[in-house]
Amino acid sequence: MGIFCDLSKAFDCVDHKTLLLKLSHYGIQNVALNLVASYLSNRTQRVCINDAKSQGSNTSMGVPQGSILGPFLFLVYINDLPYHVSGTCDIVLFADDTSLIFKTDRSKDNSDEVNRVMSHVSHWFTVNNLLLNAKKTKCVEFILPNVKKIDKNIMINGESLKIETSTVFLGVTLDNKLQWGAHIDSLAGKLSSAAYAVRKIRQITDVEIARLVYFAYSHSVMSYGILLWGKAADIETIFILQKRAVRSIYKLKSRESLREKFKEIGILTVASQYIYNNIVFVRQHISLYKQKVDINSRLTRNGHKLVSSAYRLRKVQGSFVGLSIRFYNMIPKVILDLPMHKFKEFVKTHLLERGYYTIDEFFNDKVAWKHPAPLSALTR
Repeated sequence: MGIFCDLSKAFDCVDHKTLLLKLSHYGIQNVALNLVASYLSNRTQRVCINDAKSQGSNTSMGVPQGSILGPFLFLVYINDLPYHVSGTCDIVLFADDTSLIFKTDRSKDNSDEVNRVMSHVSHWFTVNNLLLNAKKTKCVEFILPNVKKIDKNIMINGESLKIETSTVFLGVTLDNKLQWGAHIDSLAGKLSSAAYAVRKIRQITDVEIARLVYFAYSHSVMSYGILLWGKAADIETIFILQKRAVRSIYKLKSRESLREKFKEIGILTVASQYIYNNIVFVRQHISLYKQKVDINSRLTRNGHKLVSSAYRLRKVQGSFVGLSIRFYNMIPKVILDLPMHKFKEFVKTHLLERGYYTIDEFFNDKVAWKHPAPLSALTR
């Protein structure tokens, strides 16, 4: 079960005195602490409309929004929350998004334990001058399809929380059945609007400008969180919209092949982008994985390959948790030994060259990595 907390005007409610005390507790002392105190004090805010400006008003609370330091100071402010909450839950803190994940037995009513923890959380927010908005706080009970659940009564400050079927967390729509249909639908709406924008821009500009617009409004949105949803059953919907945007850049007809155009314009297909993100993720977090040589020191030829764990649920096997190792193990050791920047460059170049339309194309392409043509240029 997940509780996704909504804090009313969180950044504006930070108490300066409390924040400075916490900074001091974490070792920020003397000149450094005085510098932060000076940064927070004597700030004013005003409303500007065209050339008209309101009178300035002093702000005695809050961290400056729109700044790099603001979110960091807020994280310092709430950093001790997990230490004040005991129970069967994990707390995820990201800026002003606070979420609690409970491990509950779906066959039992765990409402009392969840309510006990939420009571402590609500009290901590109150003590620290933050307001937990029960009406906007979302509760989602994650269950597998066809699994019977028991109704639960989760409360915050005397108000019952409605058990939602989905919620948006850090820009990703999470479904209570651990499916990605709702997120794909939301993403498809954004990509459809982006494809329309690319088509309109292309009517009055050249290919290069349209390409820049595509990356800014379409590809960046498409790539966000793709590690999570990139294996969704209806991923074809996203690929169709990606192809629509690319066709707009080149003013191509709907039935014209795009395989060569993807390579020419330097755009990864949605399948290739998913594969790329998986491979890079494993390389960046290689310490989390075990190599075969760690288990059997006699192995030499394939000792560098990663050990694939056995997962009970097919849903996990088919997610990036299971697939990422399979992707990574397809790559020859000579490429894996490249420095990170050259490794990423090579993998991206390779995926652009092959232009995979589906993940299965990647796994079935047995000879693709046997002759890494660009490798000599990267290792000079």
